[in-house]
Amino acid sequence: MIFMFNTNNYRTLFIFLTLIILLNGCGDDEYTLYLTIEGKGVISLNNTGYEVSKTLVYEANEIVTVMYINDYDDWEFVEYTGDLTGSSSSTNLTMDSDKRVTATFSLENSVQVNGSVSDSDDNPLEGVVIYSEAGANQVSGVTDSNGEYSISNVPVTSDDKRVDLLFEKNGFASQVNYFYKDKPIMSFQDVTLHRVYNLEVNNVFYNKGSVSPVHKTYTLTENEVKTLSATTYSNALEFDKWFGDVPSTENVYSNSISVTMDKNRTIFASFNELTTYTIQLHSNYDDYGTVTQDPEGVTQVAGSKIELSNTPEEGYMFSYWMDHHGQIYDTNALTITLNEDNEYTCVFNKQSYQLTIEKTGEGSYRINPSSDTLRYLKDTQVTLIAIPASGWLFRKWQQGSSVNANQQVNIVMDSDKSISLTFEWPYAEFMGQVIELNNGGLANVKVMAGPQSTTTNNDGYFYLKADIPKNADTMILLLQKSGYCLQSTNYSVYDQIMVNVSPTLSQSCNVLESIIQALKILSGQNGAPIAFDIEANSQNDLSEIIFMMKHLAE
Repeated sequence: MIFMFNTNNYRTLFIFLTLIILLNGCGDDEYTLYLTIEGKGVISLNNTGYEVSKTLVYEANEIVTVMYINDYDDWEFVEYTGDLTGSSSSTNLTMDSDKRVTATFSLENSVQVNGSVSDSDDNPLEGVVIYSEAGANQVSGVTDSNGEYSISNVPVTSDDKRVDLLFEKNGFASQVNYFYKDKPIMSFQDVTLHRVYNLEVNNVFYNKGSVSPVHKTYTLTENEVKTLSATTYSNALEFDKWFGDVPSTENVYSNSISVTMDKNRTIFASFNELTTYTIQLHSNYDDYGTVTQDPEGVTQVAGSKIELSNTPEEGYMFSYWMDHHGQIYDTNALTITLNEDNEYTCVFNKQSYQLTIEKTGEGSYRINPSSDTLRYLKDTQVTLIAIPASGWLFRKWQQGSSVNANQQVNIVMDSDKSISLTFEWPYAEFMGQVIELNNGGLANVKVMAGPQSTTTNNDGYFYLKADIPKNADTMILLLQKSGYCLQSTNYSVYDQIMVNVSPTLSQSCNVLESIIQALKILSGQNGAPIAFDIEANSQNDLSEIIFMMKHLAE
């Protein structure tokens, strides 16, 4: 190159010299590092990590610190090759020229697989994509123009015996091959892929007649045999024939044919329509029950015999069928011959349930709504009100383990129900210990309150539940034991009161006093004194009177 300039022009000279210096220095100040990473790992260049291959530019003579990092589970560093060799964890590379470095990482428990892929005519297949078993350590490769492949770091299955590879190429069926590991490098793992063809199945009456496989296009493997079948699932059609790319060896009027996929094929199924009528089923209320027919289907061939059936829901019952002319049929299972379009309605009614009431004690109840049989339609709410007899008290309504202390209860009749009603006479409870003077508890003492009685145990303890006399607010508790003074005490009582007592019996008493006590109890005067005369001519007469009083008290 020749530059013309005026030597007297220093500015022009300076620019020229500067341009020469720049041109001479261009390309000498920087060099390129081509880093290739095989496998999975991290290469650090001057403390910057790279997980994939990179092309980097550095200044001339710059020193690059190269380190490997095993950052993936099951992967480990093997070696550097190219302008950097060895397997040191950290080494320096001087950029005095363009450099090419390959860092190789290896997957533990893996192999290298070499082989080829061809078609069914033994022609090599280029561009077949090969994948190892899916997962974090998946690797892949592609066949070359000779159909050959070589893939490193192919994972071995957990049993350390098998290698799984998936082969894919457009126009061919995907294929998974299993190779058994016998050494670190497995060679000549040859695979044959089969072409695929399209089978288009057509059925213009696909909503009435059925073909198997169904109306659509299928991708099938070369020479695969596919069976086509035709059926008329609704009786609205009858099969006619097959046409299109039907093999010449097959009978087109047969409901079933076999097709060998040696090319793309389009095949049609032809049906003839039949005279049909419609039948529609209803129920008066959908939630009262369900209705079914056999055979199923709204559209049926003329003259078909159809069975109608019904299933009431729980709490409902079948009443009758009615057709669209208003004709009533009371047969639960109805068989009809279809000679016109028709509709049938199944009428259900609510189920009724039985209410049972068991009463204890004296009293009655009022029920709404009233019923002589106590049988009610499903979901009817029944109100019960307890009415105790004079002197009696309402205690409870009980249904199973559920107790209700309200005199009025509501019951929803969603099943047969049984409920008990309890009335009780008002009662008081007496409890305590009868003590003998200076000797502790006294056994076998008869304790009486009205007509109820009990006997003390060995320690003198007793419990007695006693009915309260009508309109009374006090009761006399009588204690009697042979050889001891008869004792009576008047207590204030009301319904379900617990009266705790600790009476003491004595063997020292006046006979006349004991007789008066006994007469007080027998008279029912609640302790009111009674005036009477006793004439006893002898000790025997007096003993007889005492015996009579004791007998009456018992």
